[in-house]
Amino acid sequence: MAYHRRKLMGEINIIPLVDVVLVLLVVFMMTAPMLTLGVKVDLPRTDAAPLKAEHEPLEVTVRADGVYLQKTRIANPKADLAAKVRAILQERPNQHVLLRGQKDVPYQAVVVALNLLRQGGIRKVDLVTEPLDR
Repeated sequence: MAYHRRKLMGEINIIPLVDVVLVLLVVFMMTAPMLTLGVKVDLPRTDAAPLKAEHEPLEVTVRADGVYLQKTRIANPKADLAAKVRAILQERPNQHVLLRGQKDVPYQAVVVALNLLRQGGIRKVDLVTEPLDR
């Protein structure tokens, strides 16, 4: 009885590698837009330089439909925002806040949110804008 041995293949089959890389690329492309923080808002434009943060900042957004803490809408900001911020400050005493105000929201609404953050104990607040297109 004669046995035929198969010849060893000395080449790397790259097709499975390409398949895996393409699947990872598709997964990344699908999840990357969902990783952005906060609520969608049209920001005013300015030529100020972007800031670098040491820790993840707390994000407060003022839109026409209400005030949001991170992605959660605050039903009654005048009663609840300062208390929620105080609770966060107990865990992270030097918390940095990014205040985002939609460009067509009255200035008064942004000032009220800023005042509520101050009442909650926040001392570091930055106003977020979008860069001017050059």
